[in-house]
Amino acid sequence: MQKILQTGLSAGMSSASGYHSSKPKPCPRELDGANLQPSSFQPTPSSRISFPVAKGSPVEASPICIGAWSWGDTATWHWDHETEWPRVQAAFQHLISSGINFFDTAQAYGNGKSEELLGELIKANNLPRDSYVIQTKWLGNMTQVSNLTHPSDAPYHTLKGSLKRLGLDYIDIYLVHGPIHIQSIASVAKSLHRCVEDGLTKAVGVANYDPDDLLKMQEELEKGIVFQGYSSLAQGRLTGKYTQEHAPPKTYRFSSYDMGDIRQTVDTVKEVALKRGKEMASVALNWSVCKGAVPVVGIRNLEQARQAVDALGWRLTEEEMRQIDAVSVEGNRTALWQQG
Repeated sequence: MQKILQTGLSAGMSSASGYHSSKPKPCPRELDGANLQPSSFQPTPSSRISFPVAKGSPVEASPICIGAWSWGDTATWHWDHETEWPRVQAAFQHLISSGINFFDTAQAYGNGKSEELLGELIKANNLPRDSYVIQTKWLGNMTQVSNLTHPSDAPYHTLKGSLKRLGLDYIDIYLVHGPIHIQSIASVAKSLHRCVEDGLTKAVGVANYDPDDLLKMQEELEKGIVFQGYSSLAQGRLTGKYTQEHAPPKTYRFSSYDMGDIRQTVDTVKEVALKRGKEMASVALNWSVCKGAVPVVGIRNLEQARQAVDALGWRLTEEEMRQIDAVSVEGNRTALWQQG
């Protein structure tokens, strides 16, 4: 059985049940300044985080992962190819030239269009295969043909389709997008094992699993966990883009949180950013890195790419981490999404 469980909390369907509250709950104060990486941990864009694998060398990925959910996605992100594609191309080139090599996509993003566009970027830039890390995901809902035609081995057959869209022989990390699937966890784990054995992926893992689901998967896969955090900027809320007067669109997953309820969090990130001479996005991403997570951040233009790169090569002080922790709020989870 596959020897690595890589928990990727990247964008996608959530396993968690319950109802999402519109009022965020403050984080427990005992977490202020907790779970920090050593002060010597100051990764640069060219630094690498090791993802253990069952066989061969570990996957070596940059400390920040670039999310491609919006690329080609018209339903949620209103993608306009004519205007946005040149911007994404410029952003991609900046990321690669800066040392960022980790990119996240999924079969569900734009109904596969995100994978296609990422594949086009790789081909257009003539990148050696060992110079980038690709992570994609299998969504186990019944609208996907492979989940109906190959129910017991759907992850395997779906990955073959993803590889075709990406134009690759293999990917580096393959995630289950969430435990909303008709197959048993044992069946899914067996299919993931086949993906590894046949050389279609190096590492496997899960997204949006709650602790109970995660423990069930651990029974099938040996432990070796690297955590990722999706929506690291709360879909724009931690960048200074939105205010109480200029709220995010209601179609965004975090829109049920009133900006007034998280104003203290936003103001504190802004205060630290001004003191440091950094953009708010860079500070928020650095906070995740200091906590030991690999933040997944969506990029649609060159400026966003620059802010992601600028989140590395320095770190927040312990006092600054405590300052931000003290005004942080807990995320809540619904049956379809994790928020916070």
